[in-house]
Amino acid sequence: MIIKNCESSIPFILVTFVYAWPLLETLFSEVLTRDEWLMLFDNVFSNHPSFLLMVVVAYAMSARGPLMQCIELDDFKYFYHHRNAVDIKHVIKEAYRLMESTPKDIHPEKTLEDFKPLTVGQYPVFNKYPKFIVDYQVQERERIRHEEMEYMRQKHLSLEMQKETQKRQQEEEAWYRQQQLLLEAEDKRRKLIQDEEVKLVDQRKRLYAMNREVKLKELQLLDAARRKFLHFQKQQRESELKRLDDEVQRKALQRDQETETAMEEAEIRNLELQLQKKMFEQDLFREFATSSHHLRTEQDMHRKQAELEERIQEKLRDAERERQMEIRKTLQDGLAKSSQQNIEAWASNEYECRRRLQDLERETMSLQLAKRNAENRSLEKEVQDLMTKVQDRKDTETEVAHMELYEQKQDAAESGQRRLRLLEEEGFVAHEHGKSLTQDALYNLNNNSTRLGNTTLNSTKQSDLYQTLQTTSNSSGVSLERSGRAFDEKEIALLNEVRRLRQRLAIENRSKRPPAVPCE
Repeated sequence: MIIKNCESSIPFILVTFVYAWPLLETLFSEVLTRDEWLMLFDNVFSNHPSFLLMVVVAYAMSARGPLMQCIELDDFKYFYHHRNAVDIKHVIKEAYRLMESTPKDIHPEKTLEDFKPLTVGQYPVFNKYPKFIVDYQVQERERIRHEEMEYMRQKHLSLEMQKETQKRQQEEEAWYRQQQLLLEAEDKRRKLIQDEEVKLVDQRKRLYAMNREVKLKELQLLDAARRKFLHFQKQQRESELKRLDDEVQRKALQRDQETETAMEEAEIRNLELQLQKKMFEQDLFREFATSSHHLRTEQDMHRKQAELEERIQEKLRDAERERQMEIRKTLQDGLAKSSQQNIEAWASNEYECRRRLQDLERETMSLQLAKRNAENRSLEKEVQDLMTKVQDRKDTETEVAHMELYEQKQDAAESGQRRLRLLEEEGFVAHEHGKSLTQDALYNLNNNSTRLGNTTLNSTKQSDLYQTLQTTSNSSGVSLERSGRAFDEKEIALLNEVRRLRQRLAIENRSKRPPAVPCE
């Protein structure tokens, strides 16, 4: 309280047990010299007992600077148990000042009595010891007793740990002895294994030597077999090269023959078309000159046309068959070449040069064939145009003739109505029979052919009626005439069908490319 009253700015985080009791316990003997201590206690004995407390406060206030620098508790304890550079005169002077300036309510004079002299002979009874001092001593004794007990416990633990350590050392020594025995046994086993490994290495060396000799012999045999195989392969390749040369020559000869054959066929075809053209022109002139042979000439023309179409179809079938055979042969050659590809690889460069030359020659031949085919197509188109003109002219003449015949038959029909009614049923049956024969052929014809067929059919019907009226008395003649009409209808239908097929073949030939010559 005195320090707080005098130094209000000091933070009081320490208790009096730290900064006051060490000084009072030793009566300043640890912090002062002998002369300083004598000087101090001259003043203490000559003043009130509270002066000693004021000296404690004055000492702390005089050492204010060093104490403010201390931050550890041990530093404070060290300061109050050792001598310091403090002026004792200044401390005494400060103690007197505190005696005078301390307020009465906190001054220790009211709690402490003045010094009294001791009685003579015996010490008076004194039981007013400071309680905190006595308690401190009791606490110190208790602390010492606990420390002794802790020491005994630690000693007991140390003995037990020592015994445990000795026991562990004995176990470790036994374990080390056992490990030493195991290591010795392991060394013996390892030596035995090393001896066995040395023997095994020797055996392996002998085995390797034997294997090396066997391998050398095997390599010699393989080398001999390889040389023999290479010689055989060389002979095979030479024979294969010779065979390929023969094949190339044969293919070249065959190609030349086929080219010549195609050229000859094209020339023959050209001659046939020119001959046919001349024949058609002669027939046309002959028609104008000799109208009496119209039916026979028409039949010959249709027969020739049918023969021509048959020859064309036969040639197309032959060409298709040859193309299929060539394709099949090409596939077979490709399969054979793929199986012998590793043998033929070395001769591919020379063969490629030959094939390029052959391709150039074949391309030249193809151009000639294409030119000849174009000429043939132009001639064929001219023949077709001529035939179309002839056919149109014949159709026109036929229509005119049928119209004239129809008028004549109409006049004759007026006089034969009675006989017509008698034979009407037979004529109707014949008409149905002829219609059923020509229905399938007439269904696929074009408009021109349909018109021509219908006109012919009507004319035929009228002719049938007219012939029926003229031949009522002769039943055998009627039967023959009916057969002739049916034959005429069939012939007309076949003629239209042949014309349609010829037009379709001509269109296909114009749109179809010539078959490619297979490459060798």
